[in-house]
Amino acid sequence: MYRSFTIKNFRCFDELTVEGMGRINLIAGKNNVGKTALLEALWVHSGAVNPDLAVRIDSFRGLEQQTLESFLGSLFRGFDRELTIEICSTGDWEDSPFYHKIYFEDGSSFEMPLAGPENDQLSLFQNSSIAMRASQVVVMEYSDGMGEKTIAKGRLVARQLGPVQDVGLEVAFETGQPLQDHARAIFLAARRASVGLEDVNRYSELEVNGEADGVLEILQCVEPELKRLAVVSARQAPSIYADVGRGRLIPIQLLGDGMSRILSLALAIASAPEGNVMVDEIENGVHHSVMEKVWKAIGAFARSYDVQIFATTHSYECIGAAYRAFESDEEDELRLFRIERSPEGKYRAVKFDRERIGSAYQFNMDVI
Repeated sequence: MYRSFTIKNFRCFDELTVEGMGRINLIAGKNNVGKTALLEALWVHSGAVNPDLAVRIDSFRGLEQQTLESFLGSLFRGFDRELTIEICSTGDWEDSPFYHKIYFEDGSSFEMPLAGPENDQLSLFQNSSIAMRASQVVVMEYSDGMGEKTIAKGRLVARQLGPVQDVGLEVAFETGQPLQDHARAIFLAARRASVGLEDVNRYSELEVNGEADGVLEILQCVEPELKRLAVVSARQAPSIYADVGRGRLIPIQLLGDGMSRILSLALAIASAPEGNVMVDEIENGVHHSVMEKVWKAIGAFARSYDVQIFATTHSYECIGAAYRAFESDEEDELRLFRIERSPEGKYRAVKFDRERIGSAYQFNMDVI
């Protein structure tokens, strides 16, 4: 579980430090202040040198196509490729802290050799050539302490595939491998499509393992008439259907965006044991009248899987519901961080623990 997190030169941030994280962490602040960027930095960091996370990050914002000119440039403050992204985290794990660097390297003559028995430290995907000329090379380094011992180092290489804008990506790991289990993480974007195949697969795995009841209980906070869920495949891709006492099963999407959103969140928690779930705009589609019940169920579910949650919100009602849900909890697990930007462009995260959230909520103080 993360306890502190520092970012340098990532997205809008020159530098930001967040300290005193809990199990449930709400991220608030005005528009365009970096709330989503903080979630993205956490998610990229969770995969160490896993290149897939860095490549997918723009797609969360609806930017699907990468060109050589724009390749990963948006991750760097001011699109300045001369900068180095630095991320440092401390947590409950033994080898804390972890230090993460991402930077561009001159790729004018970089050669990508094939992995083979003669070099078992090198892994290569999607490449069948012995060597290639690179146009863009991004280096990812992951180390313990403050960069004293390198755990993993890899390069993500982009090259032009054709005369248009198609970009091919290839990966080589100079040292170590992607850390698959260091901090398993799932990112739920605000623009995320409603209940896709990923959710179907997650629910199917829970069903097989006999762990689907917890998901059902969370959804019943939103729809009390819900009796069961089922994966149905009939002349189309499989989907999740619900029994709400209407004589037949119906697609979960027909029960509204809120049901789909909460289902995705519950499935993410159950699929990331001892890891992290990042949720952008968690209140989307959920009526304020059920948010307190939802928060209680989410908190208990996250605790059972030892999952840490980071969620952005624009909703005062959402914060109030979270406070009421955890107000009498024995474990002090709720935190609120308000991201602020000074007129000089400097960022800071103002921490509200449960007691301070309560005071702000009681006196109707602005915390978002």
